[in-house]
Amino acid sequence: MGSWTRPTCKCCLSRPVQPLVALEMNEDVNMETKRWLMTRIQTEKAAGGAELMVHPGEDDDGHVLIVSASRHVLLRAAEVLGFYKLYKDGSMISFSYRDRRNFKNSAERQFIILRTLENIKVVDEKYIPGYPTKTLYPGEAIFHRLQKSKILHAFYPLHHEEMLSELESDWYTCRKLTLQPIDSIYRYYGGSIAMYFSFLEFFTCSLAPMAIFGAMIVTLSMDTVDKCILFSVFNIIWSTVIMELWKRHSFVLSYTWGTLQMNSQFEEPRMGYEGPMGINPITLRQQPYYPAWKRKVKIWLVSVPVLCLFLAFSLYTMIIFFHMEAWVKAFYSESENCWSCVLYIPSILHTLCITVLNTCYKTVTEMLTEWENHRLESSFQNHLTVKVLVFRFVNCFSALFYISFYLQDLNLLRKKLASLLILTQIINQFLETLLPYFFKTLSGKAAGLKSGTLKNAPEIDKIKLQGQKATFPGMFDDYMELFVQFGYVSLFSCIYPLSAILIVLNNIMEIRTDALKLCHLFRKPFISPAANIGAWQIAFETLGFVSVITNCLLISITPQVKEYGTENNVTSNSVLIWAIGVEHVLLVIKVILAIAIPDVPQWVKLRMDRVEYRSLQALKNKLFEEDKGPGRETEKIDGITGPDSADGSLQASNTQLNLL
Repeated sequence: MGSWTRPTCKCCLSRPVQPLVALEMNEDVNMETKRWLMTRIQTEKAAGGAELMVHPGEDDDGHVLIVSASRHVLLRAAEVLGFYKLYKDGSMISFSYRDRRNFKNSAERQFIILRTLENIKVVDEKYIPGYPTKTLYPGEAIFHRLQKSKILHAFYPLHHEEMLSELESDWYTCRKLTLQPIDSIYRYYGGSIAMYFSFLEFFTCSLAPMAIFGAMIVTLSMDTVDKCILFSVFNIIWSTVIMELWKRHSFVLSYTWGTLQMNSQFEEPRMGYEGPMGINPITLRQQPYYPAWKRKVKIWLVSVPVLCLFLAFSLYTMIIFFHMEAWVKAFYSESENCWSCVLYIPSILHTLCITVLNTCYKTVTEMLTEWENHRLESSFQNHLTVKVLVFRFVNCFSALFYISFYLQDLNLLRKKLASLLILTQIINQFLETLLPYFFKTLSGKAAGLKSGTLKNAPEIDKIKLQGQKATFPGMFDDYMELFVQFGYVSLFSCIYPLSAILIVLNNIMEIRTDALKLCHLFRKPFISPAANIGAWQIAFETLGFVSVITNCLLISITPQVKEYGTENNVTSNSVLIWAIGVEHVLLVIKVILAIAIPDVPQWVKLRMDRVEYRSLQALKNKLFEEDKGPGRETEKIDGITGPDSADGSLQASNTQLNLL
């Protein structure tokens, strides 16, 4: 890459520099702006800079900047951000720069650079150099301002070709049906993406017993009611056990990755957060401030009415579907030579309408959630998730509930569920993978790119080619797809037991296609630490409770139960009361199962308690030394003679205290 502009740090001069992040500015960017940005990136943090290394790309007149960092800066930032790392004794404790030799080196380099660049704030500039009309205010995030002003086109992490090639061979190009290399995915793509693929794999494997049991139920020569009851009980136990087991598994993953104990109370404001500058009472840093009551007004007076409007339109399309269904049935009964596939046309059209509405509402709600101006990224994601979940639940399941409990037409329910499962999976695969791959192939041919030419191309050309790819959209839609699948299986699969088999087949392909689009079709995303799947855990568990009610009511409306009630003079109200009673018993069993399965494995809990105990003892020892004063002999406290013997725990405590 040529010569780097380095900060004044001796440790930066002896090691080779690997490009980590690319900043792509507009091609007609003012050179004064580019030089100013390079200066702010390399300036020491005490002077308001980022203390990173920066390279001007091809030359000083280009519009691409390449950013990297020294090992010293990365390790210091890992301590400030509160990363938990594997210590020499096998425990996960807060990283300490002073005790860095006893930690295994696995710093999330690109994530650190992202956070460092986002925290570059305006010091004394009145406007963006080179653009006098674009004013700045003290404390404003420079990178967010450059993006809003359309000066900074994009910034993205760069691929490591050797690591990516090794990951591909172990992940989606492997012909064997082996488990995914989750730890390798974590090391390359970070916690949030690795957590999704781990959950996708866990969910798909957990569907295998459901698929086998469903196939057995279909082939057994049993009464329909007995099949429904047996499958419903199995379904309820299955939905409870897998979510509890996943919770335990996610704790193990997050502990192994060091994200379980990361503190979120010092989370910095998201880059899109705007407002007048104020002082954070905890960190005592200058940060934007936006009144909470204004955000609530926006939510209740704008976002909620928009949600209700989309829900009303979704219900209206459902009514149109039922009118079309009645018309097609009448037409089919009157026509002698009509094909039976005509009966599926209303379901297919309604499924397409559901997909279009989901896409439109997702776009609108992203704009609304951004406009609400949430301070933290976690808050932004939670509000976005709740909005989309509510609409998606009604849009995807309202027709099924209407068919089940109002029309009580189980044959129509099976047909509708089959069309939703098959058609939505085909549409999702096309939109998520095949369409982006098609456009990537066309753009590659139009540019005349060949693999051999690209392999021998200059480094800057490879970097620019990565920038030409589309931005990775995140895992939101993928989680939503799993949520809908879980709903189909847990809510209505007692009527259509083969649904689990269809989902397993889809998800086996989904793992490979998701890996393909992540590695080749989109830019590499910045990593994001994740301790669990967040709000999705609550969403899946809520569906599990709703499934108890749904399965009990579905059994009560089967023709066999109605016939039994007629023969034995049992009224429909009595059947409903019995169904509610059974539902309450099953809910109690579900709660008992959830309580009986601990969320945190015992060995993880013991290690966390051990680290906390040692941290407290190290802090107590430090306070004792300060009370004795300099030049006095250090006494042992609980067998600990000094901060270094505490295995770095003292520095872990001091790091958290220094953030206050």
